[in-house]
Amino acid sequence: MRSIPVFLCIFLLYLGGFLAHSLYLGKTVYGDGIFYFSWLHGVLVRHSINFTPEYAHFGVSQPLTSAGLPGNKYSVGPAMFWAPGYIPMLSLLGGSGYGLPYQIMIGGVSVLSALFGLVLLYRLLLRYVSDRAAKLGILGIAFATNLLYYGALDPVNSHALSFFAVCLFLSFLAAERKQWFLIGISLGLVALIRPQDAVVGLVALPYLRPNAWVRFLGGALTGFLPELLAWLALYGSFVSPYLGRGEGFTFLHPHIIEVLFAPWYGLFFFSPILLVGAAGLWRHRERYVYLLVPAAAVYLIASWSTWWQGASVGSRMMIGTLPLFAIGLGISFEQLLKRMSTRILVLVLLAPLSVLNVLLTASYLALH
Repeated sequence: MRSIPVFLCIFLLYLGGFLAHSLYLGKTVYGDGIFYFSWLHGVLVRHSINFTPEYAHFGVSQPLTSAGLPGNKYSVGPAMFWAPGYIPMLSLLGGSGYGLPYQIMIGGVSVLSALFGLVLLYRLLLRYVSDRAAKLGILGIAFATNLLYYGALDPVNSHALSFFAVCLFLSFLAAERKQWFLIGISLGLVALIRPQDAVVGLVALPYLRPNAWVRFLGGALTGFLPELLAWLALYGSFVSPYLGRGEGFTFLHPHIIEVLFAPWYGLFFFSPILLVGAAGLWRHRERYVYLLVPAAAVYLIASWSTWWQGASVGSRMMIGTLPLFAIGLGISFEQLLKRMSTRILVLVLLAPLSVLNVLLTASYLALH
């Protein structure tokens, strides 16, 4: 299996699916994407964090903060990713900045981020497994998990960007000569996009030495600083707004079974291939830490007041852990390839689970 055809196939299907879905809907900004986009439009077009005009445009609202402004608990990270493409388009096209070309541009940035994440992930897998197993692992993540939905069909959100950021963090962490400040910044970037995904930082624990902690934590704080400043400006506090207004955790009564197996949003219900990945992680030399991260993420989600994750295709809050499952998937595929050919493995495992994911995704789109 050559690399170029594999990634070209993923690229064409992801980008084609994104453009077809965007043109069919006539938009890419909706749902939670409205609030991520509001940071972009409010700051760059109107130079304001009073999002009243943005919310009025999209027909949404948010409770007022202590500063008397409409709240926006959604992170600023996605807007910062989209800004380098959005600013030149404002100069070139002008207008209100809301139009479909703008929306397609920011969605395209997220799609490309997911694709670059897969490239980084492939290079990371080659440190653990053969080229064949690595490519099969990438195909499994790309087509047999909900990355397909959030990386191609609904990318104006935080999930595709979170996937890329975690792949970047793991790539820096895997380098032979570790630059701990840079690793910390990449973890801060993960948290800047989705604060709860900072749990992936636990995988750094086996590699950290006493003299590296200050640089690592300093880098993480530097990377996360824009979010802290955004919370302070809008809410007057460095505390996450997700922890207010009735939201929070019930750690003694987690809904773990539902988060793992419930229809539509269950992690293993929607993406059973991740069970194969979990089995592979058990063979990882740092298996306890690498399994701890998905377990901790599941526990946090299961304890959250909105543990069902809202309108979720698969377990969307777990997308930041997909790169870790991919490592396990590559390890499992390496073992299976000792017993069967690549063609057989694709026919009996990878293809059926990918078709299942496509059918579940299509069913969700038809019902919603």
